[in-house]
Amino acid sequence: MDVRVVDQEHDLLRVEFPRGEETLLIPLVEALQAEEKVVEARYFLGHPYLDRPTLLVRTKGEKPQQVLKRVLKDLADLYGDLLTDFEKKADKVKA
Repeated sequence: MDVRVVDQEHDLLRVEFPRGEETLLIPLVEALQAEEKVVEARYFLGHPYLDRPTLLVRTKGEKPQQVLKRVLKDLADLYGDLLTDFEKKADKVKA
């Protein structure tokens, strides 16, 4: 995935995602907003043909890169567990 860091400061991170990947931003922003150190987490879609979806994360007391890495790992674990559970149950049901 072609992710670009557009802006990076001590408490702010702005990351662009490839077009067509904006559905990933919804659970990511929800998980970021649940974090205690996150002051602001939102995404911008812009023009569908000209702009890339952009994630903005602003934190207090922790680097936004660290928070984003932690949340991405948690989401990967969550969805990985969901896939494993589904595969186990799907194997039991034969159509």
